[in-house]
Formats: sequence, C-alpha cells, structure tokens
Amino acid sequence: MCGDCSETPTHTCLLSSVTMQCSPPAVRGVLISMKEAFIVGGILLGYLISYLSISTVGGWRLIYGAAVPLALMLVAGMLYLPESPRWLALKNRKSEAVASLSRTLPGATPGVLAAEVAGMMSTETAGSSSSFWMVFTEPRYRRPLAVGLSLMFFQQITGQPSVLYYAARIFQDAGFASADSATGISVVLGVFKLVMTGVAVATVDSWGRRPLLLVGVSGIVASLLILGGVQGDLVPFVTASSDIGIWMNVGALLLYVGAYQVSFGPISWLLCGEVFPLSVRGSALALATITNFASNFLVSLCLPSLQETLGPSGLYFAFAGVGVFALITIQAIVPETKGKSLEEIERLWD
Repeated sequence: MCGDCSETPTHTCLLSSVTMQCSPPAVRGVLISMKEAFIVGGILLGYLISYLSISTVGGWRLIYGAAVPLALMLVAGMLYLPESPRWLALKNRKSEAVASLSRTLPGATPGVLAAEVAGMMSTETAGSSSSFWMVFTEPRYRRPLAVGLSLMFFQQITGQPSVLYYAARIFQDAGFASADSATGISVVLGVFKLVMTGVAVATVDSWGRRPLLLVGVSGIVASLLILGGVQGDLVPFVTASSDIGIWMNVGALLLYVGAYQVSFGPISWLLCGEVFPLSVRGSALALATITNFASNFLVSLCLPSLQETLGPSGLYFAFAGVGVFALITIQAIVPETKGKSLEEIERLWD
C-alpha cells in the first residue's frame, strides 16, 4: 500500500503520470498535490461514513453504496480527460499533441503551442525505441531512478503504518476514546491529515519540493525521537503514564502525521512523475510502484519481530535512524524541480 496504507499505488502512479504530462510547470505541483488532497479527502469521507454506520445493522451496504456516485463522477471525468501531449509527441502525432496541449494552455497562441510540442519531440526522439532495460543500462537514467526509488523506499520504511498502529492506544491513554472507538480516532486523524495536505498544496509551488521534503522529514525524525524518549522513560521528569507523557505522545503523533503529509505523502509521487524521462517513464514508475509495495511488505513482515525485540521505544528510535538517513539522501541526490518543464528537468541528467 502507498502513503498511509490506504491508497493504491497503481492508481496513484497512473493518476500522477497523466496529470504530470498535462500540467503547466507553474501549477504542476499544486495539481499533483491536489490529487493527494482528494485521496485523503476520500479516505476521510470513508472514515466518516464508517463512523456513522458502524452501529447500524447492514451498515456495510451504506458504505459501499456511497462510493457509487463518486465512481460515476470519476468515469465522467475520465471521458473528458485529454490525452497526454507529451505521449502524442513521443508517437510523432504532432497535430494531435498541439490540440491536446491547447486544452491545458487555452490562452496560448498557435506558435507557442507548436514550439512547445517541437521541444517535446526533440527531447524524446529516442523514446519510441526505449526498452525496460534502458532504465538500468543507460547512465543518464541512474540518478533519476535512484531519486524515485529511494523516495518510495523511505516513504514506507520510516514507519508510517507502524506509528499509526499505536494511534488508538495513544488517544485512549489521553482520554479521547475507549478501546472500541477506533473509527472515531480515524476521523480525527483523517481531518488533521487533510488539513496538513492542504498546507502542502498551498506551498509546493512557492516553497519548492526539496524544502518541504527536508522540513517534513525533519519533523518525522523529531516526532519519532519524542515518541521513543517518552515510551522509554528517557525524558527527564516524564514517564509514559504521566499526564505530561501522555500529551507529549499525542503531540508527537500529530507532528508525525502532519510532517508526513507535507513531505513523503504528496511529494514522493510528485517527484517520481517529474524526474523520470518520458522515454522510460512507464518502466520507471512501474519500478517505483513495485518498490512501494515491496517496502510496505518488508515493514509488515518485520514489524511483529521488531516490536517484540525492540519494544515501542526501540522501534521508534530505529525508524528515526532511518529518517536521518533519508534526510542525508534527499540532501545529496534530490533536485529542485519547482517551475521547470519536464524537458528542463530531463536535461538535468545529461
């Protein structure tokens, strides 16, 4: 699973790729992040419907039925969706590419549209002969592949599923919920996730991708250190069962969720769509999706043993260590792509 383990990476990968190739550079980050916001909003809507129908006999019918009109809206929107102008340019269908691009740049003159398409075609002349193995064999693809796969790996391996595993207990200790009110806790977290995703949407094209990643992952590391310190009774004059300790846990949990939603949540998929050259984008995004699945599987497989061996405190510290390594990797290899066209980003690898 992707992100908060509620998204399907295959769908996220496809939507990111389509939106990426049809979006003007100035608003590309906002549009891709809006996709994340709608996903989180959909998850929150599911939480709310589940919360309202949890005690209703046959409530599962309401949950499934509520998805039908939204699915129909998605189908209607897909019928209107323009084909990617870059894909059309890659296939040497210049007139169709110009027509498609005119739908995303309605104020552009024919000369500007023709020049844009010509630039796409000149950048991707070798794309039609590309193969899956080019991703590994061509030196110019190694850094973008390292960027995309590392972000997918760190997105899962910094403990998102594991930290939320303890959310019910943390809120229960704080007196907000009883043990059987997990759906109510999900609504609280869902609202907060949506708010923080809105922060990412509002800032991704002004602050940039790297600052959001670096600030967000730093927040993730800080929250994990607080959780580990409190759970291990390592904070001076604070114990995990004290009122201060309980509220520190709640604050650290919210910090973790908020930091994740302004960094790995939307930015990982945004950068995966931006950094992969069009000639190998399908293969590279497939590898990114596999990495996401595999990383999540690895965490799920190892989590029970790690919990038993390290305990909650040690587990939090281990994830914090991974977060520090993620920060070093982001600082070293992830470029800033704000305001650049996909062709300009691709030239970074030459």
